Amino acid sequence: MPKDRPYIVLNFAMSVDGKISTSQRGRLRFSSSEDWRLMDQIRSNSDAVLIGANTIRSEDPPFRIRSKKRRDERKARGKPPHPISIILSRSLDLPLLGRYFQQQHMERIIVTTGHAPQHKIEEIRPFAEIIQTGGAQVDFHELCRILIKKNIQSLLVEGGGEVNMAFFDAGLVDEIYMTLCPVIIGGREAPTPADGNGFKADQLVKLELIQTRQIGHELFQRYRVIGN
Repeated sequence: MPKDRPYIVLNFAMSVDGKISTSQRGRLRFSSSEDWRLMDQIRSNSDAVLIGANTIRSEDPPFRIRSKKRRDERKARGKPPHPISIILSRSLDLPLLGRYFQQQHMERIIVTTGHAPQHKIEEIRPFAEIIQTGGAQVDFHELCRILIKKNIQSLLVEGGGEVNMAFFDAGLVDEIYMTLCPVIIGGREAPTPADGNGFKADQLVKLELIQTRQIGHELFQRYRVIGN
């Protein structure tokens, strides 16, 4: 377990051809109810859940623990019913009137850069805590140091692909939960679990498979990142 940062887990569902959504990047549910139950479980074991602003803009999802049983279990452990919700956004162009920001009983943190527009920061401040780090880009190592000081010891990252890749690129991913779903999405512009420029051949992230199971036609796999 890392001592100077949270333990960081990625979770995503992926099509057989390696896509997490269509090229339109809207809300798309192609995994089963069992995958959603697993997501609830992983969220309930996390102190905070982080996603990118593109997910908020395209889907405006309410991030919460769906299961009352799991919410009650968190309360019994002295935790709030829902993990802290963290949004990563350089532009701070966020749907403040959408259902995500209107959801009650949730602590929110918006992470942005040191160059973020001040008028946007003031607009968002009534809705969430603001963390600024880095210059033109977020400094993920500094962010992790800030989060561990807030007693966020476990962080779940739920994408999208560019956010996932930023954590890979910084060498900050410890585990991956991946659900392989029996669908083909296709499209060269469709997002993958790790978008962006990618690694060179001598920089590939190596994984160790530590758990796998099949339920119906889906494969649920858990990996540990080797070397972190």
